[in-house]
Amino acid sequence: MLDYSGFEWVSFIPGETYVDDICVMHAKGEKSAFINRIIPEQYFSPSYCFQIANKGFGKIYINNEEYDIKANDGFLLAPDFLVKRPTDLESNIDMYILAISRKFMEEMNPQFPLSLISHIYIHPVWHMNAQKVQGVIRYFDLLREVVAAQNRTAAMLLVNSLFHFLAGDIANTKMHAPSMSRNEDITGRFMHLVDAHCEQQHSLDWYADQLCLSTRYVANTIKETLGMTASSFIERALMQRAKTLLVSTPMPIQQIADQLGFRNQSHFGTFFKRHEGLSPAAFRKKKE
Repeated sequence: MLDYSGFEWVSFIPGETYVDDICVMHAKGEKSAFINRIIPEQYFSPSYCFQIANKGFGKIYINNEEYDIKANDGFLLAPDFLVKRPTDLESNIDMYILAISRKFMEEMNPQFPLSLISHIYIHPVWHMNAQKVQGVIRYFDLLREVVAAQNRTAAMLLVNSLFHFLAGDIANTKMHAPSMSRNEDITGRFMHLVDAHCEQQHSLDWYADQLCLSTRYVANTIKETLGMTASSFIERALMQRAKTLLVSTPMPIQQIADQLGFRNQSHFGTFFKRHEGLSPAAFRKKKE
């Protein structure tokens, strides 16, 4: 059970699994009040998670890349992003946090802005001006009320509106980084598709079809942008999903194998051991 004592307020709508469908929070006060007790040293994000620093924050590691989060910076995580506990934190924390499950995200589609979700796989952190931040905080205040009232429909509409609000900001400011190249855009859309479909779609051909591009073109683009093969990225996403399910849920290994689209438990075990050097059962036991 999470200890929310370090937060000024928390509102959530429970999900059908271990992940809340939506959780909105305001963390404010001394960092020692919550940071080491609530945030694991390293974890795979179980939800889409948007955070905004109302004051200075510190360094955070997302998928092994270091980002220096300052006042008025926002960052958005997708499920199974690898996150490490922030370091060099300022003594006082003032953060707004919104976490939504895959199920909640799917219910919002197709209205959700693809420009935002594809961009975060390349540039998950961006800066906003003070006026924009105040607009975001107003969304959080509204979300706090409707989520506390368990009004799922209103919460969905507000989250959708918030993300379009953020997407417009990204389109206007181009974020910290230079504008995305065509290769980055294709890579972001590919990564988003993998996140949404890797449990059942393991073939690069399927993703190339969805992007209306040739398999060879997608493979070359991903290799150039990420420095790894597209197939390796799909397998890495599967491994991250598998680790998350093994560590964070009591699901039997056979059920996990089924959910991740493997022919059987043996096939899943061979795949997992090839990447991790341990069987799924041994990995789960090691993490207990």
